[in-house]
Parts: sequence; C-alpha cells; structure tokens
Amino acid sequence: MSAERAPRAQWALARVEAARTLRHPALLTALLLYTALWAWQEGNGGPHGPYPVLQDEDRHTQVPLLLLAAGALVGTHLAATRMHRHGAGPLCGVLALHPWRRTAAHLLAALPPAALAAVLAAARTARYAASPDAVGSPSPAELATGPVVVLLAGCAGVALAHLTRSAAAGPLAVLLLAALVLCGALGVPGTRWWAPVGVADEWTDPLPSALMHRPAGTHLGYLAAVTGALVLFALVRAGARARALRPALALLAVTAVAVGAAQFRPLPDDAAAHRLDVERRPGDHQRCRTVDRVTFCAFPEFLPRTARWRGITDGVLARVPTVERTGRYAVRQRIFLDGHGEGFARPAPLAAWARDDARHGTPGAVTVGTRWDTDAMGEDAVLSFAVRFADRVVGGPRRPDAPPRSGRLCGARAVTTLWLAAQATGQTANALRSLHRRSFGGGIGLTTLGSAEFLSVDAPAVRVVLDLLDRPADEVGARLRASWPALVDERTSTARAARLLGAPVPAPADTARGEEGTRCAEL
Repeated sequence: MSAERAPRAQWALARVEAARTLRHPALLTALLLYTALWAWQEGNGGPHGPYPVLQDEDRHTQVPLLLLAAGALVGTHLAATRMHRHGAGPLCGVLALHPWRRTAAHLLAALPPAALAAVLAAARTARYAASPDAVGSPSPAELATGPVVVLLAGCAGVALAHLTRSAAAGPLAVLLLAALVLCGALGVPGTRWWAPVGVADEWTDPLPSALMHRPAGTHLGYLAAVTGALVLFALVRAGARARALRPALALLAVTAVAVGAAQFRPLPDDAAAHRLDVERRPGDHQRCRTVDRVTFCAFPEFLPRTARWRGITDGVLARVPTVERTGRYAVRQRIFLDGHGEGFARPAPLAAWARDDARHGTPGAVTVGTRWDTDAMGEDAVLSFAVRFADRVVGGPRRPDAPPRSGRLCGARAVTTLWLAAQATGQTANALRSLHRRSFGGGIGLTTLGSAEFLSVDAPAVRVVLDLLDRPADEVGARLRASWPALVDERTSTARAARLLGAPVPAPADTARGEEGTRCAEL
C-alpha cells in the first residue's frame, strides 16, 4: 500500500474498531452496571445524600467509572487478539496495512470509551451541582481522572495483546487493577496513588477546597505518562521502526515512576500552617450573615448551607419564651483536623475557639461542622448541632471567653435541651430515633467534630423525649414555656420534668440507674 493511502486506511480501520469497541458486550455490560448503580443511588437520595459538596463529589465520579475501564480493557484486548484467536493469524502477513498501523488503529479505538466516560462524569457533576443544597466547586483535574483511567485501560488492553493472546488475560488484568485499588482504599502503605484512582478516607468531614491536599494534578500527570508508555510499548512491539520511539518509551517510563513517587510528598509546611490557622481561628477566613437575632458564620463555599442551619435555630427558638427568643445568638462553622490520631479522639481547641469568637464579636458561638447529610454520620452531626444550640438557649449567655459546656446533661435541663433540639425539624427527630437505636444502654452521646469534647444524655431523659415527640409539638411547647424556670433549673429532676411536660414518668429505678456514678446523681 502506498504511503499516501496507508494513513487513510489506518483511520478507516480505527473508525470500524471504535464502533466495535462501543458495541462490545464487555463495555455494554459495564455501562449497564454503571447506569444501574447510578439509578439505585438516585433512588436512595444520591450517593452521598441530598447535600453534595462538589469538591468531594468530583472524586466520587472516579470509582464508578472503573466499571467502564474494566469493560474497555477487556474489549480492546479481545479486539486486538481477534485474528489470532480466530485462527487467521497467518493472514496478517499478507495484509497491505502494516501491523503497527493496525495496532495504532486499535489504540485509537480506546478514545470513544474515554469520551463516553467524560460525558458521564460531567453529567453526574452537573446533576449534583443543580441541587439547591450543593456547595463548593469541583476540580477539573479530579473530573478528568476518571475518563483518563478509562483511556489508560483501553490502551492497556492493546498493549497486553502484544504480551499474551489468551482471552483470560484481560479479566485477570482487571482483577489485578481492582486489587490495587482495594489495597489503596484499605490504606495499605504505598499503594493508594500507584492505583488508577486514589480512594480517600470517606469518614472524614468535608474540607474547604483551599485546605484539601489531594495530588489530583500530579496523579493525572502520572496516569498520562503511564498511558503514553503503554501506547509506545504497543507500537514498538508491533514493529514500528521510528528511531525516537524506544527513547521516548524509556523517557515516559521514567517519568511515570518519578511523577508517581512525587504523589507521596508530605503536606508542605506552609499548607500545614494554613490548615492550623483555619482550625484555630476560623473567623479570619469566614463570612457572616445575620438573620433575625442569629448570626451565621461559614467558610465562603459553605455559606448557602446557613439556610439549613437556620431551619434548626428557628425550630428551637419557636418553642421557648419570648425573652429567650429575642436574645442574641451566633453559629460558627469550624473544622477539626486529625480528630482520631492513633485511634484516640483528641481534645478540640475550645479555648482558642472561644477567643476567636470573642475577637469577632460572636461570643458563645455554637459550633457546626462541614458535614450535613441524611446518612448515620450526617444525621449525628445535624443532631449534635441542634443539641448544642438548644443547650446554648437553655443555659443562657456565659462569659465571652468561656468555652462551651461539655459532659453530661442532667435532669430537666437534659430533657428540655434534647426535646427542643429533636423537635426543631423532621430531620433532627429522625436523627434522635436513629441514634437511640444504635446506642448501647438507651442513652446517647454527641461529639463535637469527632473530638474528645462531647455532650451526653442518659437513658431516662432520652426515653422522656422520645415519648414527647409522639405528642403534638404545640401542646408540649406550651407546657415548656409555662414551666420554663423550673425546666432550666439544674436542680429539677427528670421525673419532675416529665410531669411538667405531660410525659410518662420514668421508673425511679431506671432514673437512678441512668444517673448512677455520675454528677447527675448528686443533684
């Protein structure tokens, strides 16, 4: 074939192979599984609830696309070995198109699955961004990672065809990549960023995008270098004669190793100092808005979330006497980094937070985190905020530099605080019931952003509140306002609080057992 016609024949073959790849059963099965997973997630409120944080959702598009990557790898490998598996290998020697050009056509056929992955990643991100409760902004490098992984897998299938023609090689390669991703997800040292996607710790609370330290750009460069090396390897094995190919292959291999190692660089000192400053002095990095008598302060990306916080503060204040309702309150968003160092919760910097609040004119600000969701952890965070705001209302103002209360809530104040928090919204009521089902002994404990600082309520008080939630909120609220002085008195017992609010009185033995060995027993 003439040199002028060879490229056209190569592109014609690439178009045919691309269409075959898109119709390949392996890729179609992967697409079906991807669509089913997405549909199931949407039917359950989305993969991470109805409150998406876009700087987290961008990386959450990557793992589902591994399905397409598996389909692309198997499909391109079978396509590149088709003639040999069908016994037509000897015919390759008489074909006019050079073997390396046929290999190039198979490599080009890996592009359409990658383009399909890009469309799916963009569609998912647009779906989350359209949510009225979405906050933050996605990273282009994180969004590009999934499609590049699919492209890498397609090229890996072609390269693998030049090592083995066994039809089982593709599925075995998929299992190998899956094992590498799993090791990274489980935290096996030295595996997370060598895998196609770096699975992060999903138990941590979301961070403002400026504080995130994922080497997304470096990882994308690593994937690009590996993809380029696979392409050149396949072409060299297919007999391409260009002198620059082998040196370029060696250069890309070295680059892939170097860039891959660069992903493991520790957090720079200036970034660590910035994180610590944001943790200890969040007020310097936030914007505030005042609605009625409550000032809400949040990191700029999370400022739309204040509408959800207001739903709880309004729900609490609506049930208290007018004099308490007209006080001045503040809510401040905070982060707490590395709350579980070596398996143990660290104390939160309460004194530093109190000084920061006083300096910014929001003394006694109630802490709220960046997590807000409908799963168990998200509901616990929502309930924790509601209880702390209710405790601020029930306990009244404190010294400007005093840290928030911590420890065990007792007697009538525990009942009053927990009921105000739980009845504030339907979500807080569901959160209390859910936490009660998951708690041992009937009591509940609520931490502050995963730190050692907590508030707990014993089982008798929780039982009274759960009974009150089954009664009309207006009726209970009227009783609460009428008996407010007694209900906020630390000397009032749980039993008397139940009588004042019209709930069944817990048995004396249950009350004594719930308070045994605590300071509540001394009251």
